Amino acid sequence: MFRSVNPHFAAAMALFAATTAQAQLLPFNNATPQQLVQNMLAGQGVNVSNITFNGQPATAITDQVGSFNGTASNIGLDSGIAICTGNVMLIQGPNMLGGATDPAAFPSNTPDPDLAYFTSGQHSVAALEFDFIPTGDSISFRFVFGSEEYPEYVCTSYNDAFGFFLSGPGINGPFTNQAVNLALVPGTNIPVAINTVNPGVPGAFGGNATTCAGADPNWQSNSIYYTNNPVDPNPFNPTTTVELDGFTVPIRAQALVQCGQTYHIKMVICNGTDGSLDSAVLIEGGSFSSEGSIAVTATTPLGDGILTEGCGEAMVTVARPAGGSAAQVQLVYSGVGITSGDLDGALDEVTIPDGATEVSFPISAVRDSAAEGSETLAIIATWVSQCGFTATDTFMLALQDYVPMSLAVQDVHLNCDVDSVLLQAQTSGGLGLITLGWGSTAAPEPFFATGWEDGIYTVTATDQCPESMEAVVQVHSGCTVWIPNVITPNGDGVNDAWAINGMGRSGCAVKVYNRWGNLVYSAGNYGNNWKAKDLPDGTYFYEVVDGRTDKRYTGHLTVLANGRK
Repeated sequence: MFRSVNPHFAAAMALFAATTAQAQLLPFNNATPQQLVQNMLAGQGVNVSNITFNGQPATAITDQVGSFNGTASNIGLDSGIAICTGNVMLIQGPNMLGGATDPAAFPSNTPDPDLAYFTSGQHSVAALEFDFIPTGDSISFRFVFGSEEYPEYVCTSYNDAFGFFLSGPGINGPFTNQAVNLALVPGTNIPVAINTVNPGVPGAFGGNATTCAGADPNWQSNSIYYTNNPVDPNPFNPTTTVELDGFTVPIRAQALVQCGQTYHIKMVICNGTDGSLDSAVLIEGGSFSSEGSIAVTATTPLGDGILTEGCGEAMVTVARPAGGSAAQVQLVYSGVGITSGDLDGALDEVTIPDGATEVSFPISAVRDSAAEGSETLAIIATWVSQCGFTATDTFMLALQDYVPMSLAVQDVHLNCDVDSVLLQAQTSGGLGLITLGWGSTAAPEPFFATGWEDGIYTVTATDQCPESMEAVVQVHSGCTVWIPNVITPNGDGVNDAWAINGMGRSGCAVKVYNRWGNLVYSAGNYGNNWKAKDLPDGTYFYEVVDGRTDKRYTGHLTVLANGRK
């Protein structure tokens, strides 16, 4: 397939001149690559030197490298430098063409040995290289890759390629001088490319999903890092801000380094297979930096960032990237109203051993009688690298008073009319979730006590401090058995019936005998309603069996009806 240079590019740019008031990405081509690296790209903690472009001193302006202002665009970077397979001015928005090529004035078609891993037939190679000495333990920068190959040539062999190849002490990779490629899909070792970061569907011009799957089996999940940028339907009222038909979101490239050592990086891009449809990589200004990184965090007993006086420990962790030498980290604890006596176990210094990534230790808040309310504790970690770079990090932790727990219960009074009763307790104060345990076995809620018998029950409340307290609940069943020995069934409404107390609905059985041993009354489920009807006054004998316990009661009963015989 032959893809020619778009003859309408210059005309489109002329048409764009009428829309310059619109928001757009603005490229500039008025500084040498050396000036751009030294004055725009390099950030904190790096000293750069030996800057070259395509193997030559980078002291001449080239149309493949320039700066950009992205504040009025959706590129995601406010400013920086751009490296392009063609003329860097091509990237200026809006998007006027579905596929644009603006050839460089003096393109180099000498293949780069490292890009050969990704593509064949390299054209318009643009390689910006320099040495740098970091003052920290890591190097990082942010970039965006975009191309006119998007989206039509996704999953084809037309893949423009680029890479950031880092070499130096401690670096052991497969590329030239044991370099590694830092232009990777976040969280993976997969190079960022048209066939790895894209809309997630093959392109309309010969795209095949198996081609993308060969580059990354999970290629479709990488679409979260892609921004589609379709051609503006109305060039006189454009909505796009960048010419490139698609580009990535800002991605961070990073690596561990040794401070004070000399490293080399090559930022290189090329057209793949043919020389048509340009691509560009944009690198955020000032983001190429080296900082000694340190991080301090703390986990609290409840995982809520709050440490309560006298209630457990917070685990403080001081961490740094892997692979570094031993690091002595200074710790400071500060906050309004917080003194050294408020904390127990707070270390002033910790050492992360050689090769280790972190060290942890516990601290606790000392309980006192002062009502201090909620206070904010700042844990500040500071580390000075061997190269003199100072790294610091702060973690905020809340300290609070412990509010004493209270436990309220009420005794239960029954009328021997229920077989079970729910026992309850009310709690307040304490820390976190309060659990209740009943009796010697600490039975959980809901807890039911028998309603037929008197009882004493202990309830224990435990919060997440943990603190505990106890209370006692008494159950008065109302089932104390009392059998009257006199009734006066004279109809006056007082003591007319033989009412046995404490049997309730227990289903007691009663038998009444006269003095000659003859049965005069019997009931299997007595209801306290016998009035000795038609029986003469006198003394009788009873037998009562408790239906709950089968306990047998005997005694005598006198019937008096005001002299009635």
